[in-house]
Amino acid sequence: MWFVFALACSPAPEDIATAIASGNPVMREDGAKIAQSYSDPVVEAALISVLADSAPMVRLNAIESLAEIEATTAGPALVERLEGDGEPRVRRAAADALGRLKEPSAVAPLIVYMATFAPNDREQLVAVWALGNIGAEGLEAGPKQATLEALVALRDATSDKYVRYQTTAALRTLK
Repeated sequence: MWFVFALACSPAPEDIATAIASGNPVMREDGAKIAQSYSDPVVEAALISVLADSAPMVRLNAIESLAEIEATTAGPALVERLEGDGEPRVRRAAADALGRLKEPSAVAPLIVYMATFAPNDREQLVAVWALGNIGAEGLEAGPKQATLEALVALRDATSDKYVRYQTTAALRTLK
């Protein structure tokens, strides 16, 4: 009977934060993954603190959890990962998270990230999607114009029909 009770109890946010801050990389990785079920300021701060962790899976799990719990305070730290992380999967996850969070300060870094790919490279579609998901709402004229110009340039430069379709869909959000 105690087992059923134990299963019904989930760890406290402080316990998750402790796991995320552990010296054991497996604990940090697991804690960062489990954290996606904890929309709590303590957990959010712990996740942001491991975005520069030495283990790529810890960074990936932290980014995914921050997006899942809609951690709007994570924008600047996620932009840092997008701009400077050496792991391509982490940069891609950061781009996705910034789009999910609709982070307006990420527009310029997303445009730069998108420009690192060849016009027909589908890897850039996460940046295209993120820019489209951020959309025009809340954007000032400069970033909105820069987004329009970058997406139109990509649409015109690509011969990949799927990239062109996705770019056109993102452009529709920038009315």
